[in-house]
Amino acid sequence: MKGKSGFTLIEMLVVLGIIGLLSVGISMLQNSDPEQAIYSAQRSLMTSFYEARLAAITRQTDVRVIIYKGPDETRKLRQVGIIYRVKNEDGLDLGWVALNSGFIMPRNTFFVPSASDFSSFVKVGKNVSASEVFKSTFNNVYSGAYNIVGMDTFPSVTPITVSEGNGDWFAYQFSSDGMSLNPGAQVMLAMGHLDADDYYVIENPYSQLGFVIRRIGNTVAFSGYDVMEQTLK
Repeated sequence: MKGKSGFTLIEMLVVLGIIGLLSVGISMLQNSDPEQAIYSAQRSLMTSFYEARLAAITRQTDVRVIIYKGPDETRKLRQVGIIYRVKNEDGLDLGWVALNSGFIMPRNTFFVPSASDFSSFVKVGKNVSASEVFKSTFNNVYSGAYNIVGMDTFPSVTPITVSEGNGDWFAYQFSSDGMSLNPGAQVMLAMGHLDADDYYVIENPYSQLGFVIRRIGNTVAFSGYDVMEQTLK
């Protein structure tokens, strides 16, 4: 709504609840067994998309969920953050600021890149076919949103310049009204180990989860591989 100056009481309660859930999710990521890790990662990543959409609406600005794709093996395809565009009173673009410090998915749980980038990051085991692994999509052809961005620092509490079309982060974007600029995109997670060449190796394609982003900005989770197989194939 135009002229909105802050959070309503309901929105504040929702935000506090989400922060609490995210904290619990991160705690579970650190302490859960491997089978539970991907479920926790799915919930935490969906929470980030919810926070991003809420920030877009309340701040009336563009917001991005970003996923690290750079060379640091401790964070690659596992670090997730949220950044939003900042403007001055005259509407001049000042840059992007981190909404929070984000989180890192548990070891061996990672974001599955799109088909065009898949082979640059992921390998499959000898008993696995690449076609059995569901890849993420961006569905940004009509919106023109960039699916790769770059920045020197994350998180940053001061506005920084973000390059578009190149850099070390995958990106999903929300417009200032909370609508997704990646409508219908599927965000996929998988489990696998890093090999000596820093590729993720998937030995079991059925240890995979994800969700779909709707046009209005909310997300719909897949409950298991069989559901994804029926929906996406």
